Amino acid sequence: MNLKELLCLIDENSLSINLYPPSYAHCEDVEIKRIVSDSRNVQEGDMFACVKGENFDGHDFARTAMISGAKAFLCEKRLDLDVPQIICEDIRRNMGRVASLLYGHPTRKLTMVGLTGTNGKTTTAFMLKSILENNGIKTGSLGTVYYDDGENTVEAIHTTPEGSDLQYWLSRMAENNCDVCIMEASSHAIEQGRIEGTYFDRIGFSNLTEDHLDYHKNMEQYFLAKKKLFDCYVKKDWKSIINIDDQYGKRLINEYGTHVVTFGTKEKNVDFYAFIEEMSIDGMKVKIKVKGSKKNLSLKLPILGDYNVHNALEALAIASTLNVRLVSALEGLSKIEQIPGRLERYKLKNKGACVIDFAHSPDSLEKVLSTLRLVCKGELHIVFGAGGDRDRDKRPIMGEVAGKLADKLIITSDNPRSEDPECIISEIEKGVKKYNSNYDLSVDRKEAIESGLKRLTENDILLLAGRGPERYQIRKEGPVPLLDKDVLFNWCLKNKVEVHL
Repeated sequence: MNLKELLCLIDENSLSINLYPPSYAHCEDVEIKRIVSDSRNVQEGDMFACVKGENFDGHDFARTAMISGAKAFLCEKRLDLDVPQIICEDIRRNMGRVASLLYGHPTRKLTMVGLTGTNGKTTTAFMLKSILENNGIKTGSLGTVYYDDGENTVEAIHTTPEGSDLQYWLSRMAENNCDVCIMEASSHAIEQGRIEGTYFDRIGFSNLTEDHLDYHKNMEQYFLAKKKLFDCYVKKDWKSIINIDDQYGKRLINEYGTHVVTFGTKEKNVDFYAFIEEMSIDGMKVKIKVKGSKKNLSLKLPILGDYNVHNALEALAIASTLNVRLVSALEGLSKIEQIPGRLERYKLKNKGACVIDFAHSPDSLEKVLSTLRLVCKGELHIVFGAGGDRDRDKRPIMGEVAGKLADKLIITSDNPRSEDPECIISEIEKGVKKYNSNYDLSVDRKEAIESGLKRLTENDILLLAGRGPERYQIRKEGPVPLLDKDVLFNWCLKNKVEVHL
């Protein structure tokens, strides 16, 4: 699309911008291929969006972007460069809007499913994708683990991409003939306007627990950030699938009742209800009751945890609103594979089992440990830490949770970022001490994991919590390669311990 065409679309959609030079002259000669917000990724024919971050200002990299081939700029102030400039007040919000115009409104070409809540988004996304693809529905996804355009996948950088990248990925899904896009919508992305230009047919809400309060300040502000998804980013005939067991879910149900499908495990008078019949380290047998159906349905789910029953119900309910037959949906659920970093289980010969999970908040840690406690026939071990430059108040609480539910603990580093990892560990230790727990301290996460593995005996379970599938540990000196699963497999190889999935 040439720049003149894009500017005409901006005018038609009443976006508040200024143009420099203040004329459309010669704009039709400027061809724009993409909008990019990282100067390192600029190619010939791109528009560079000068985004301001916490530690950088994209305007400072404009000249570099021009040298790399940027033909126009989206910016918040005039640049001293002889290149067309679209000047606006809030670049993050306008970036998604302009990108949506450039790529031809991709969300209009897709059935958009947005998943939000503190916990469960990723698991629900994987479950729903398994259901839809089992029914021949081509599905793209954007989430914590990876971005999938229906043909190719890349490792995710953020749960929800920057607005320009988001619209680009959606356009690729449309080009690849995807029918549905499943997208995890983080509270940060909603609040920052990264999802501008994106509108949803379905919104799934899992729960809201204490997390990200360093950013949102309190639970009410956190809730209101999530609520914006329902208020500002929905299509005409949208529906929401909401967990009635969650107090914030009930608030949403009361407000958006006519658009709501409910699910839960506590109240039977809901649209989708379930309970666990059996659970082991290998998975669960679940009974499901759908409103209007006279009999309970059986599901063998190859994952475990009562919270994953909620996730399964959410995926099932969303699929039902997309006209997927219930029997086919259950079949898709039963085929789901292990989800990276979500109760990812490995059986070790004569050494019990090792579980890798992304749990990094008090609530998620309690849920995972409580689940493992139910299926652990020996001792329950844990290796965990807490992220640096994030909500400090949760650190001793996480220590309390681990101290209460685990038998043996090793407190170690998570992603310390700019903080001293020993200081983070000491704050966690305050909570652990309340339970006179059997614990050790180890700053080196690799050594901590290896020590935890060495302790295991038959019927024990070791939980590696906090980082899930993350490939790099973020330290003050920069990212360092470290994948918990690699440490596990390398230790098993070195010590000749057989691993079974």
